[in-house]
Amino acid sequence: MKKIKISILIANYNGEKYLNRCIHSCLSQKIKSRFEIIFVDDNSTDDSLEKVKKFKKKLELIKTKKKKNISKFNTYYQLNTYYQGFIKSKGEIICFLDSDDYLKKNKLSKIDYYFSKYKNLEFIFDRPRMINSKGIISRNPKNYSFRVNKWPLFPPQSCISVKRETIQKNIGKLFKKKFPLTTLDFRIAALSDQFREKTFFLDNELTYYFQHEGNESNKNFSLFNSNWFKRRLEGFDYYETVNKKKIRTLDYYFTRIANIIF
Repeated sequence: MKKIKISILIANYNGEKYLNRCIHSCLSQKIKSRFEIIFVDDNSTDDSLEKVKKFKKKLELIKTKKKKNISKFNTYYQLNTYYQGFIKSKGEIICFLDSDDYLKKNKLSKIDYYFSKYKNLEFIFDRPRMINSKGIISRNPKNYSFRVNKWPLFPPQSCISVKRETIQKNIGKLFKKKFPLTTLDFRIAALSDQFREKTFFLDNELTYYFQHEGNESNKNFSLFNSNWFKRRLEGFDYYETVNKKKIRTLDYYFTRIANIIF
């Protein structure tokens, strides 16, 4: 039997109404290489586990253990969910997927192609296709890239694919508990800044990214509120810890002052 080339890690919390769409998009991938789907549920209180039962022969289901309330925000718990999926995975390439997002049919074949053709690659960021609750699909015009004296402008978690060995070598940095507000996509983007020549920002739209209008997480970190500034300052601290270099821009000083005020 062929070795597993790609592992799709699906992180879920109360995503019941999106699961069919998400999982079917994984099962519909047009790719010759062998891949696996690992579905990790973070103690959902809806019927997510009932929904996913019909797929139990086609994926591996992991339920995270109930844990103490470490944070009032879900950032740490999502980080732990992906960690649990990673340690169970076997693929050479890890593709992350939030359960409310879904993949284009050619995503895995594209990711496999670029990692196979360019052996030095360690990170691939593909471009999201935005979709909202009304089913309206639109293009995201952002120019994802590295920037001078700033952290990278990067797409959301579901658009990120990383070599397994890269995660393994940096597992302490990526899953460090010390930064409870710092999301995994930011951590990966910050880490990739060390490996610019091994990172590829793919212009193909390979992932449908679901935009939640007014969900609780967005409200908690709405633009320029106190939590937003706390997360941003923590982001600077994380970036500097991982990369051993400082960013001292006007943005940095403004963020630090705002944290003192709030």
